Amino acid sequence: MSINEAVKRKEPEKEGEAPATTVAEAVASAAPTAVASGEKTAAAAGTDTTTSSAAAPAATATIEGASTPAAQGAESASEPAAKRLKPTPADPAAVRKQAEYYLSDMNLKYDKFFHEQISADPEGWLSLDLIVSCNKMKAMKVTPEDVVSSLKGSSIEVREDGSAIRRPSNAPLPKIEPKPQHGKKTSMHAHDGGVVAVVKDVPAEHNWQQVKDSIKAKLPPKTSVWHVSLVSDNRQCTVVFSPFEGDLQFVEQLEFEVGNVKLKAEVCHNEAFTRALKNLPKPIVEKREKEVRKRQKERNRPIIVGTQRFLNIAALKGRVRDILNSRSDGEQLKTDGTDFKLIKAILEYHPRGEEKSVGLTGLKVAKSPHGDSRCFYMVKSDGSEEDFSSVKCFQNLEQNPPYVAADTKKETGKVTGDNAPKANASEVTKEQMTVTEKPTEDSKLVQETKSAVDEEQAGADAQVPVAAEKTDSN
Repeated sequence: MSINEAVKRKEPEKEGEAPATTVAEAVASAAPTAVASGEKTAAAAGTDTTTSSAAAPAATATIEGASTPAAQGAESASEPAAKRLKPTPADPAAVRKQAEYYLSDMNLKYDKFFHEQISADPEGWLSLDLIVSCNKMKAMKVTPEDVVSSLKGSSIEVREDGSAIRRPSNAPLPKIEPKPQHGKKTSMHAHDGGVVAVVKDVPAEHNWQQVKDSIKAKLPPKTSVWHVSLVSDNRQCTVVFSPFEGDLQFVEQLEFEVGNVKLKAEVCHNEAFTRALKNLPKPIVEKREKEVRKRQKERNRPIIVGTQRFLNIAALKGRVRDILNSRSDGEQLKTDGTDFKLIKAILEYHPRGEEKSVGLTGLKVAKSPHGDSRCFYMVKSDGSEEDFSSVKCFQNLEQNPPYVAADTKKETGKVTGDNAPKANASEVTKEQMTVTEKPTEDSKLVQETKSAVDEEQAGADAQVPVAAEKTDSN
C-alpha cells in the first residue's frame, strides 16, 4: 500500500465529519507495508534489502516535514490574495442603530435586564461587554471598539475609557412594562376555525350561561358562540366563537357586562391557546378543524399587488425570494422595472410603510444588519439608506389579502349551448318572428342535410347494442 492510498483510506466518508487519523498516523501505518514491499522487490532483484528499509523512514520524515508550520505558511503565502478568507467588518451604521435602540425608551420599557443594569449604576452607564454580548451584535461580530467608533456624532454618550455607554445627559429611564405577547408566526391562522378566547374575573355567583348570553347579545347577525366552559375556581372560562369575517378584530375589541361588571374576552395565543384546545370537547375540535380546511381553501385564491397578479400568496413570496437571490449585494432595482414597482407596493403593507417610504427614490438588495441574511433597503433622497422587514409586510398582507375581484364579464357574458338562457316571448321582436316563420333557402338546405345525417346516425346507433353485447361477453 502506498502512502497516498493509506491517506485516502483514512479520509472521512461523510462531508463535514472529522478525519479519524492524522496524515502522520496514516504514513506510520503505511510504512511497514512500504518496507515489506521494498524488501520483496529487492530480494527479487538480488540486491541488499537494508537500502530499501532505510528509505521508508526517510520518506516518512519528508511527509512529516511537509506538515510543519513553516511549510504550511509557505503554502498559505503562495495562495492568491483573492482566495484568502477576509473578515467582514461590521457596518458602522447598523452598529450605531442597534446600540441606540438598546438605550431607547422603546426598548428599555420592556427590557428588564438592561433596565436593571443601568439603574444599578449611579451614573447610568451600561457596560459595552453587555452590549456586544447581545445576539444581534454577535451575529455582526461587533467588538467594543466597533461600538465606540460607530457612535461618533451620536447623542449616546461614551465613557472616557471606552468601556461603557449611557443615555443622553443620563436621561431618566422609562417605567418598566410587561412585554406584549404576540402570536407566533406559525399561529397566524390559528383562529381560522373560530376564535378561542378566555374571559377573566367573572363575578362570583355567575356561571357560564350568563357569560354566554351576554356575549351573544353583542355578536353580529348570523354568528354564534359555539362553546363556553365552566367557570373555574380562579373565575375564568374559555369561549369559542363561530368563524366570521373580521372575527379576530371583533373579539379583541369586545366588551360586555355580567352582573354589572364590565368584562373583556382575551384572544388566546401560544401556550394559552394550546391549553384551551386540549380542554375543548371533541365535537367542537372537529368543528373547528373543518372550518380551518374551509378557510384555507378560500385563501388559496389569486391576489393582485400593485399591478401584478399572482396565483396565491405563496407565489408572491416565491417571486420576492427570486428578486433577492438574483441580485448581488448593493445592487439597486431599476426604478422603471416591474421588480421595483412590486417591492414598493409590498412596502405599503408595512405597519410603518407610509412613514418609512417618505423621500424614497430607490430600492436595493444588501446584507441584513441583523445577521447573515439579505434584505431590501430604501434609498432616500438625502442619500440615507434604511432596511425594512418584508416579513412584517407579509404578516399584514395575509391578514387582509388583496384578492382579485370576481370576473363579472364571464358571469354576464353570452352563454351558448344547452345552458343558454331562453328568450322571453315578450322580448322577441316582429323581425325575429318573421325570420323564424319564413326560413331562407340556406336554412332549408341545412335542415335537409341535418335530417340525412340524423338518419345515418340512427342506422349506426342500431349496430351499437350488438357490439356492446360482444364486448360484455368477452
